[in-house]
Amino acid sequence: MTSRALSLLTSTPRRQAGFLACAAGVVLVAFFLAPNALARSSIDTGNVGDAFREGFVAHWASGGRDLPARLDAAVAFWFRFHLVKAGVAALLLAVAVALAVVLGRRYRRLSGGRTRGRTGRVPGALAIPGALALAGALALFALVALVANLQGAVAPFSSLLPFLTSGGAHGELGATLDEVRQQLAVLPAGERSPVLAFMVGDFAAYHAVLAVMAALVAVASAGAAAVLFGRLRASRDVRSRRVRMCGAVATVVLAATALVIAVANTTSAADSPRALALFFAGGW
Repeated sequence: MTSRALSLLTSTPRRQAGFLACAAGVVLVAFFLAPNALARSSIDTGNVGDAFREGFVAHWASGGRDLPARLDAAVAFWFRFHLVKAGVAALLLAVAVALAVVLGRRYRRLSGGRTRGRTGRVPGALAIPGALALAGALALFALVALVANLQGAVAPFSSLLPFLTSGGAHGELGATLDEVRQQLAVLPAGERSPVLAFMVGDFAAYHAVLAVMAALVAVASAGAAAVLFGRLRASRDVRSRRVRMCGAVATVVLAATALVIAVANTTSAADSPRALALFFAGGW
């Protein structure tokens, strides 16, 4: 470990918070710029939609499970793009959580009564709840981005499906989508073409992975809420109680939201043909 890293670990909470805030800004910029730069080949975010639409028409016409070259290149890029983005989101989440922890420790130290001025106010403490709220919002953004990009990396084909209907479908693509809708409406599982069976299976995986991750977030958020409510009872400082109450309520809302998402996606994964039909009918 370098001397610079050691000095950071032993520095004051204020310096640690400043360093982490700068790091969060850098990682946030990287979240928007790095994935396309690192994952691009002949396909990037500018032409992936066109490549997917062209490849999808060829894939449907072939009737098989194997992806045509153009479609395979689009799906491969989308996988790399989401994988890189998930990695950056995980780093951003770690930095945001570390920032919140440092700010929380600083607030508790300043509110402990040892640094109060003559007016009874705590110098520097009044600004910390706002900074904590920003750190919490950044952590929530990073968590949502991490979950969404892991979902996209697990099932990149289904993650690309919205490109088929964005901007309207005409010509060969429109005719292809009409055939997909018809087959989804009338064909039982045993009579589906290999390409349609592949789409149904990938769509099930797309929703199943989100259901699992949302359930994990719900459990973790519920546990965090229980801890915060427990600390709330033990807190005597009014400002500390308000901060912890806000945090507890936020984690309860997050847990409830994640639970709803988990249930909805479990239902879609269990009946992916219906969910896919709803998507192509404009219901997703």
